[in-house]
Amino acid sequence: MGNENAVLIIGAGAAGLSAARELTAAGAQVIVIEARDRVGGRIHTLREDFSAIPIELGAEFVHGKHPQLLEIIEASRILFCDVTERHWYIEKGLLSNSHDFWNKLTALMDLMNLEEPDRSFQDFLDSIPDDEAIVRAKAVATRYVQGFHAADVNRIGVHGLVKANEAEDEIQGDKSFRILRGYDLVTSSLLEPAKTNGAIVHCNAIVKELHWRKHQIEAVCLSRGQTQHFHASRAVVTLPLGVLQARPDQGGVRFVPKLPENKQQAISSLAMGHATRITLLFRERFWEGLDIPAAQAGQDLTDVGLTELGFIHYPDADIPTWWTLLPVRAPVMIGWAGGPKSTKLSGRDAKYIEARAVNSLKQIFGVSEKKLRQLLLASHTHDWNSDPFARGAYAYLPVDGLLNQQILAEPLEDTLFFAGEATSVGHVGTVHGAIESGHRVAKEILANR
Repeated sequence: MGNENAVLIIGAGAAGLSAARELTAAGAQVIVIEARDRVGGRIHTLREDFSAIPIELGAEFVHGKHPQLLEIIEASRILFCDVTERHWYIEKGLLSNSHDFWNKLTALMDLMNLEEPDRSFQDFLDSIPDDEAIVRAKAVATRYVQGFHAADVNRIGVHGLVKANEAEDEIQGDKSFRILRGYDLVTSSLLEPAKTNGAIVHCNAIVKELHWRKHQIEAVCLSRGQTQHFHASRAVVTLPLGVLQARPDQGGVRFVPKLPENKQQAISSLAMGHATRITLLFRERFWEGLDIPAAQAGQDLTDVGLTELGFIHYPDADIPTWWTLLPVRAPVMIGWAGGPKSTKLSGRDAKYIEARAVNSLKQIFGVSEKKLRQLLLASHTHDWNSDPFARGAYAYLPVDGLLNQQILAEPLEDTLFFAGEATSVGHVGTVHGAIESGHRVAKEILANR
């Protein structure tokens, strides 16, 4: 299938669809092949008859005001709302706001420096002399990096974190938004114009081999038990880092000839983070009627109780971070575990994850498991860590990862192009980073047509 002038896009996630939209708008013939039975990749929105709100199994938040993502949202008139900035924290059974948490984190992060040799975040923390306040600040920073970046603090590099912080500042990344009717509306807003302009999308097509030489591509795919061959002059590879890292006999793609040594080294040197999320739907917003003692009188939470609960953090729980859909008042709570806590949950079935989630809420709110079970209507989770087409949540940069990220993003002989959130400097691990990378490769291809 295809022809010598087509561009083959491997993967119909945000990066692949972004590239398809840009290329077809410029008149290029595009074929998109996707292993799943749906498009969207790690954007996966579920809709249930009994739930008035969409359920996100993957990406949920729009982090900051990235121009390319905002252009899609606003042009398609997609409704979105602010995410509450209320973060509360439980320590020793007492509830406090997290102003102190973020102040400690910011003070530590500001000490990181691109001018110094790169090192792991753990090495950076170990280099700072301890006192009681610093020990607490280090614990805060460790939990943040594990949770938000889904990373191992012994692997993630300081330089990558600095770039992520700089990129966040540029787009007001401390402010987040939620798409009210489902993140898959972004996917549709990328897909529909690409299809209108002639893009052909094949789902259930698993790439097994990619044969390439200058301006000649052949993808050998397995589709519903049958072998299919796709031909093109160029290919955009948007496979998640975890899939790129897998050996062919473990479900990875065989490149023929092999990728250059520096490209292989770059792929293996980057890291795929692990995260677990679970959505619990309840009969009612039970937390609003609870009374948890505040650690300090006069804090903003004492006036509103838990009626304005946004995010709540309890590091001792198996699933330590939870949030509601505030400002939307829905009987829904979402749990999140990143880094080592998620690794412990990887490969477990949905019932086990649900049990750990219920136990975590029992610890946080002091509500009995029996009561929580009576209130629980449904739970939804997806094991991205074990998903053969993801093999993790999203990428992060180990020590010296910035250089390897740039090597990964470089095209080969104007024939193989690489996109995806793992290639987006500063915006690694984000939907807008994936979209940005799709724009980048489209420009690279169109510049040499």
